[in-house]
Amino acid sequence: MRSNKRQNMKNLLKIAALVVCAALTVVLTVRYSAAGEKPKLAEGKRLYMHYCTMCHGVKGDGKGFNAGYLDPKPADHTNAGEMSKRTDEKLFDTVSGGGKSVGKSTYMPPWGWTFTEAQIESLVLYLRQLCNCKGPE
Repeated sequence: MRSNKRQNMKNLLKIAALVVCAALTVVLTVRYSAAGEKPKLAEGKRLYMHYCTMCHGVKGDGKGFNAGYLDPKPADHTNAGEMSKRTDEKLFDTVSGGGKSVGKSTYMPPWGWTFTEAQIESLVLYLRQLCNCKGPE
């Protein structure tokens, strides 16, 4: 019984750490000016490496260090079969509104208040590079 309580407390602390990290990220992120900003692959990679790898992994394979604590598991962005089913608009909406907004994991926070549209478009460009695929037309 004691070990169950201990395990539950550990799980709660892990989830709390995820929430705190996401909240700090939102608070500490400096937004770029949207005027004249264009999506850039390098910017998408930079943002992905900083904000997404803890769950989705450095390779984008869904095996980040937090993935073991999450159910459902983070998406594998290297899976061309799955990623090619998603339009760029769907990927944009998922990043902007978070997983819950598109019927996916509630653990994925909404980044639309943190990133500009061009930054999210940059992330979509990088996601397409990870899967080496295009979405449906």
